[in-house]
Amino acid sequence: MAKVSPESALAAAAAAAAVAKDQAWDKTIERIIKGIVSIKASAVRAFDTEGAGDYTATGFVVDKKRGIILSNRHVVNPAPIIATAVFVNYEEVPLRPIYRDPVHDFGFFQYDTDKVKFLEVEQIDLRPDLAKIGLSIKVVGNDSGEKLSILGSTLARLDRTAPRYGDDVYEDFNTFYFQAATGTSGGSSGSPVLNIAGQAIALNAGGSKRSASSFYLPLDRIVRAMKCIQADIPITRGTLQTEFVHKSYDELRRLGLTAEAEAVCRQRNPSSTGLLTVWKVLPDGPAYGKLDPGDILVACEGQILDSFVPLWEILDDRVDTTVTLSLYRGKTPFDANIVVQDLHSITPDRFVEVGGGVFHDLSYQQARSYGMSVKNQGVFVALSGMLNWSSLTRNFLVTSLANTPTPNLDAFLDVLATIPDSKRVPIKHKELSQIRETTGLVQIDRHFHLDHIFVRQDKTGVWDRQSLRPSVVEQPQAMVDPSAEKYEDDDELDVAQNKSLELIKQGLIYVTARLPFSIHGYTSSRPYYGVGILLSIENGVPIVACDRAAVPSEFVDIRLTMQHYAVSGRVIAMDKLAYLTFNLAELPSHVNLVVPSFDPHADLRVKDAVTVLGLDSAHSVVEKQTSVMSLGDVGTTKCNPPRFRLINVEGISLVDTVSCDGGVVAKKYSEKYFDSGNEEKERDVYKIVAMWTNASSQNSSGNDTFWKTGLNYGAYVKPIVDHIKRRLLHSEVGHGMPQRRTFNFECGEVSLSTAAGHGLSAGRIRQFVNLAKKQLNSSNVRMINVFDKFPHHDVATNASNDLIPGDILLDIDGSPVVRLVDIEKQLQDESKDSYEFVILREGQEKTVTIRPLLDMSNVADTNKIVQWNGAFLHETPSEAIEQVSHDTKLVPLTGGVYVGSVSFGAPALNNIRPAQWIIEVDGEPIHNIEQFLEVISQNRWSDEQFVRVKQVNRKDVTSVVSVQVNERYWPTRCLERDINGKWIHTVV
Repeated sequence: MAKVSPESALAAAAAAAAVAKDQAWDKTIERIIKGIVSIKASAVRAFDTEGAGDYTATGFVVDKKRGIILSNRHVVNPAPIIATAVFVNYEEVPLRPIYRDPVHDFGFFQYDTDKVKFLEVEQIDLRPDLAKIGLSIKVVGNDSGEKLSILGSTLARLDRTAPRYGDDVYEDFNTFYFQAATGTSGGSSGSPVLNIAGQAIALNAGGSKRSASSFYLPLDRIVRAMKCIQADIPITRGTLQTEFVHKSYDELRRLGLTAEAEAVCRQRNPSSTGLLTVWKVLPDGPAYGKLDPGDILVACEGQILDSFVPLWEILDDRVDTTVTLSLYRGKTPFDANIVVQDLHSITPDRFVEVGGGVFHDLSYQQARSYGMSVKNQGVFVALSGMLNWSSLTRNFLVTSLANTPTPNLDAFLDVLATIPDSKRVPIKHKELSQIRETTGLVQIDRHFHLDHIFVRQDKTGVWDRQSLRPSVVEQPQAMVDPSAEKYEDDDELDVAQNKSLELIKQGLIYVTARLPFSIHGYTSSRPYYGVGILLSIENGVPIVACDRAAVPSEFVDIRLTMQHYAVSGRVIAMDKLAYLTFNLAELPSHVNLVVPSFDPHADLRVKDAVTVLGLDSAHSVVEKQTSVMSLGDVGTTKCNPPRFRLINVEGISLVDTVSCDGGVVAKKYSEKYFDSGNEEKERDVYKIVAMWTNASSQNSSGNDTFWKTGLNYGAYVKPIVDHIKRRLLHSEVGHGMPQRRTFNFECGEVSLSTAAGHGLSAGRIRQFVNLAKKQLNSSNVRMINVFDKFPHHDVATNASNDLIPGDILLDIDGSPVVRLVDIEKQLQDESKDSYEFVILREGQEKTVTIRPLLDMSNVADTNKIVQWNGAFLHETPSEAIEQVSHDTKLVPLTGGVYVGSVSFGAPALNNIRPAQWIIEVDGEPIHNIEQFLEVISQNRWSDEQFVRVKQVNRKDVTSVVSVQVNERYWPTRCLERDINGKWIHTVV
C-alpha cells in the first residue's frame, strides 16, 4: 500500500472540508432563497432626502406568519411609495411600508400571506450575536437588478464608521457598520448578510464606488424594532439631536482624556478600543448648551458605555424623560442632565402638494447635514414646482410667503389659504447651506395642479389625502398705483426718427413662461424666456408675438413685462411664432401702450443697413446698427423627443450679433412731411421689418442648440396677425389657428454647383444668377431642394402631390423660386387650388401639379390634456407627425392619444413611453381623447389593478405593457382650455 505523506493528507482533508462547506452552503442557499424577495418600488413624490422615481432592491422575510419583510430605510423610503415583492418562484405580492427608521438604514414591509399560494416561504432568523471578524458570509439578493445574485466574502470589520454618501442625501449615523469585500451594487440594498447556517448576521446597506468594500448595518436595533411590531406596540426612538463618533484611546488622549480615566475604562472592558465622543450638537436641540463637540462620553445613567448600542438601548426606552450622561471635557469630568426627545417628532410624516411643489417641515436628516436647528427654520421644498418661475430647484427653505413668515408647515398653510390662484406674491427663501435669505416673486398655481395635504398612516401603509381649498375667492388682479399721473417723457421727441425708435423700444415686451409639466418635447425643469413685440391693440385686445423658444406650448403660465410692469399672458395662436394677449385692465392707467410701425412689404437684401433693438435679461433695451449678412434656410433638424422647429423658413443673418434675449429688426426709411411753414421736407423714420428671434434645434449628440435669426414680418407674421384681427372682429376672442396651407414637404437649399451636377442647364444657371444678383446682391446663389415629405391624414388629396425627395424646384406658376420666402408668398394666395411646379428630377425638367394641403403645424392646438396614472395624454401634435413613417397603418395622424410625458414616480413610468400613441386599453381600441376618457370612466379600475395598454411608436412598431392603477396618488384628471385661453382642471 502506498504511503501517504502528511502534506498530502492535510491537502486531502482541506479539500474534503471545502467540499463539505460548499455542500453546506448549497443546502443553505437552496432553503433561504425562498425567503428572499426582489422589491420593485416607486416613490410617487419627492420627499425629504429622496426623489421620485422607480428603483429595485432586496428584502427578506423575518416573520412569515405576519408577512414581515426587512429591508433598508432607503428602500422602504420616507416618501409615499408603491411597492411589490417578487418571490423566487415569481409570485408577486403588493407590499405596504409599516416602518422606516428615522436614522438607521432599516425598515419593514408587510404583505398579505394569503396571496402567496405556490411557495412555502422561508423565514430568515436575525442573529446579531453571531457576527465576528473572519466569519464566512454570503450576500444573497437582487444585485444590479438581477433576479438573484450570490456574493461571498469574509467579514473584515465590525466597527466601521457609518458610510458617507454626500450632502442632501440620506446618511446613517450614531452606529457602527460592518465591512467586507463583496462588491455589492445597486439592487442589493436590503439583502441579508448570511452565515453558513442561513441566519442573518447583518443587513446589506451600501458599497464603495472605488473599491469592492460593502457596508452592512448591525441588527441589534432592528431586532428591538421587530419585537415591537410583533407585539403591536409603538417603536419608541429617542434622540439628543447629537451625533457621536467612536474614537480610539490614542485619539482620546489627544482630546485630553487622562491616563487614570483611560485605565478605569479599559479595566471595566478590556476588549474596548475607545469611547464615544460628541461630534455635532444641533442648535435648539435637547443637548444644545449642555454638550460640546469633543466631549467624551463615559456613561449614561451610571452604565459604562464604549459603543452605540448600549447608549440607544437607554435612550429609546426613556423618551420624554431626563437621563444623566457622564462625560469628560478635556481632563474635567462632568454630568449633564438632558431630556430625551422623541425622534419621530422631528421626522416629517406629512407634506403639502401645491402648484406641483412638495412642501414639508424640515427633517432631522436635513438639519443634521448642515448643522442647523430643526425648529422653525422654514418650510422645506422637496420639489420646486411653481417655484421654477425663479429657477429654484429642490432642497431649500421658504421662510416667508406674501410678506408673512412661514417658520413651519402650519404657518405656510395658513398663508397659502389666503392667496388666490394666479396671484403673484413675494417670497423669501434660503439654501440650506446659506445663512442669508433671498427674495423673489412667485405666481400661485392652482389651475394646472391639484392641491392636497398627505399624511402618512403606517397601519395601512399609505398616505391619506385631503384636498386643500383656499379661504379666499379669486379676484381679478389690479396693478398697483392706478392713480399715478400719466407718463410724460422729459425729452422732446420732435425728430420723427427718434420718436419711431422710442415707440419700438416701448413696444418691446419681455416674455417669461413656465411649463407646469414636461410636454411637447420640452422639459418643465427650467423657465423659458424671450422678447416679444406689441403688434396691435385694436378692439381693446392686445396682440404680442414672440418666438417659440420663449413660449414652447399653449400649456404654460406666461408673464409679460412691459414698461416696468408685469401682467399675466395667455396664448391665442401658435404658428412659427407664439401669439399672446393679456388683460389691459391689469396695467396701471398711466401706462401708455402704442403700437410701433411695421413695414409688411419690406424685402431685405444682403448688405442692407438695419438696426436691432432688443431686451437683455435685466429687461434693459439694447440697440445695435448692423447689416444683413445672408438670407437662407434657418436649418433646424428633427429633435428627439419631437418638438416644434422652424421648417421651410427663411432666416435673416446679420453681420454683427447683439447680446440680447430677442427683439426686432428695424430699417430706416426716408419720409416726406410738411413743416409748420407748409414746406415739404424729408426725415428718417424706423419701421420694423423682421422679428429677431431664438431658433432652437438639437445637435448630433442630442443636446439643445439655440441661435438668433430674423423672420420677415410681412411673410411670416402679418398673415397670422390679420387672421387674429378678423377673428376678434367677430368677437371670437378665444384661441385657434388660421388654417394656413402647405405643400407638405420639407425643403432646404443646395448650391448652384450641386444643382449643375444634377443636370441643371446652363440657361437655368444664368437665369438664377441674374435673379439672385437683382434680388439679393449676392453671388452665393442656392436653390430649393425637397428632401423630405410628411404623411398626411387626407390620403386622397395627398396622392396628387407628385414631389419626391431629391426634386429641385425651379419655378411655381411661372415664377422662379430663388428663396424660401418665395414659397411662402405663393401659399398666401388662397384663391389658387393648385400650382404648376417645374422641377429638376434625374437631370430632366418636369412639370407637376401640386395641390396645397392644410398646414400640419397649424392643426394641432393642444386644448385638452388628460393625466392618467402620471402620463400626460393629448391629441397628435404636428411635431410628432413630421417623424412618422410614411407608410404608417397604426399611427393616428389626426386625433389620437399621444403621450406627451410621464411624471417621475408615476405608475406609467417605464411602461407607457413618451412620444408614442396609446391605441388600445384593455382590448378597447382608442382613437381620440374623448374615447379614451369614455373607456376610463366605464371601467373604473381599482387601485393596484393592472391595465393592459397597447402603444405604437413613430415607426409603426407596437408594444403591450401593463400599468398598475393608483388613483390615490395619481387621480385621473382633465385639463381643458376654455374659450378665453384659461386652463381649467377637473377630476374625472
